[in-house]
Amino acid sequence: MTSALKKHSVKILHTLEDSKQNVYSGAFSYWCVSSTGDWLVTIHSCFKYNGCYSCKHTTKAPPPDDCAKEWVIGTGGAITALSDPEKEWEEMLIKLQSVLCVFGYSTPHEN
Repeated sequence: MTSALKKHSVKILHTLEDSKQNVYSGAFSYWCVSSTGDWLVTIHSCFKYNGCYSCKHTTKAPPPDDCAKEWVIGTGGAITALSDPEKEWEEMLIKLQSVLCVFGYSTPHEN
């Protein structure tokens, strides 16, 4: 999710991030020919990939046996000039917990 200045925000993000972003948040929808449909907002999601998802930021790839069990969870926060870094970090951990609990895990601050 970006600010109202979407094109400008995305341009800046491309200069700061060294990897392509996949789905993190936004609107998903479908519309049927029968005039029915549904909309939802995606946020705090996890995705399972067929095969291995290799993140550039990890130092080693998982063993092949673990690839079938690999899920990718994206979470983050909105950082502004007025943000308190510690509070933003705590908020991000709370958001992450909403997905981790499905797998029976907790974020480090909850242990």
